[in-house]
Amino acid sequence: MKMRTGFSTWLLLLLVPPLAAIAAPPADESVSDPTRDPVVMAVQKVLPAVVNISTERIVERRFNDPFADFYRQFFGQPPQPRTEGVQSLGSGVIVDEDGWIITNWHVVRLASKITVVLSDGTKLDAQYVSGDEKNDLALLKIEPKKPLTAVEIAGEGETMLGETVVAIGNPFGFDHTVTRGVISAKNRSWPFDNPQFTDVLQTDAAINPGNSGGPLINTRGQLVGINMALLQEANGIGFAIPASRVANLLAAWFSPEKRARVWLGLRFEHARGSIVVSDVKPDSPAATAGAQKDDRILTVDGQSFGNVLSLQRMLLHKKAGDTVQFDVERGGKPAPYSVTLAALPKLAAADLMLQKFGLQVQPLTADAAEGMGLSSTRGLLVARVQRGSPAEAVGFVPRIVITYIGGEHITSMDRLAEQLSDVDSGDVVTMSVILTEKHGGNIWEEISNVSLKAR
Repeated sequence: MKMRTGFSTWLLLLLVPPLAAIAAPPADESVSDPTRDPVVMAVQKVLPAVVNISTERIVERRFNDPFADFYRQFFGQPPQPRTEGVQSLGSGVIVDEDGWIITNWHVVRLASKITVVLSDGTKLDAQYVSGDEKNDLALLKIEPKKPLTAVEIAGEGETMLGETVVAIGNPFGFDHTVTRGVISAKNRSWPFDNPQFTDVLQTDAAINPGNSGGPLINTRGQLVGINMALLQEANGIGFAIPASRVANLLAAWFSPEKRARVWLGLRFEHARGSIVVSDVKPDSPAATAGAQKDDRILTVDGQSFGNVLSLQRMLLHKKAGDTVQFDVERGGKPAPYSVTLAALPKLAAADLMLQKFGLQVQPLTADAAEGMGLSSTRGLLVARVQRGSPAEAVGFVPRIVITYIGGEHITSMDRLAEQLSDVDSGDVVTMSVILTEKHGGNIWEEISNVSLKAR
């Protein structure tokens, strides 16, 4: 009996390990530590790339004054506006370490001055570079003292219905606010009353005024959309421009011709899982080197690229005289070629103002400013308005002074030429103008914003 008991006890010890041995294994720190949560990690990764945007703009306030006849000629209706500056807030996200920022067009469209606040509190003036009213996207440029953190843009097809997403922005002025939700729907039509797009993302991550232009990111810290609107009648219904449309527009804006003023002559698109040449400009350096439409890009200067935007960003750093090596596949066979970039001819700002808007302008001189009673000589003086032009359509007349174009103060004719080279036919450009009129010994001065559509 004792042997049996002893045997049973021994068997029990073999089959049932000590309690310490069957205790739960030590918790995985990556699971228990809240700082290792994927959402938290994604936010920490992207937060340095999120910026707050404040704009100053001119709004009109009506009143009666002796300037009414002049304003009737300019604006077409009395009583004429008195103007005052107001501020608005929005958000944006850095898309290139050199200081390129994407935001909503409606955030900056009427701005006479744009200020960007980085995540570390640094305030910088921003230049409005390009804008697309239809896509509601705008490109800004700041001049940072060091390279910045840029957001990674998610590839096509990477956003899933029900996927966790985070909206980061500046709602009601509360900077770098984070809200969490999911992708509630994809391929929504927008706008509701006159749909132009059928690819809009819907999310229940809280989006409020001031979130516009900020990023919508996934748990990998990738940009999946740009927040643009909310449905005011409902809770938890917000909308974002999908990353694919953002990347396509940025790729067009980041062409070496537009940004670096060097001539390559190639356009690219993502097709069949690769980057391919979509267009070769006749007589361009690329055409001379032997590039052809439908060439499949393997590497450029030895680097492979997963999307057009990353390729364009690399080309931004090239300058005239540089040689770029393209390794491509054509008809299933290698067809490498080298392209030597050429300098684009300098554009004349005065010619572009006349060509695009029908305005003949000249720099405002000190004598002209003094004669008009202006304290500053910054700006362009309108000398003539072309008949049938966009400028005439909105009421421009000679002696109006233009101080800002597209949210940027006019500092030089060369900089203005660069800015206007981005304006395509049909683009809407906002100009801040000063109108002056003498009445006896008094000089009346008014400031307003005017929007012109380029021809």
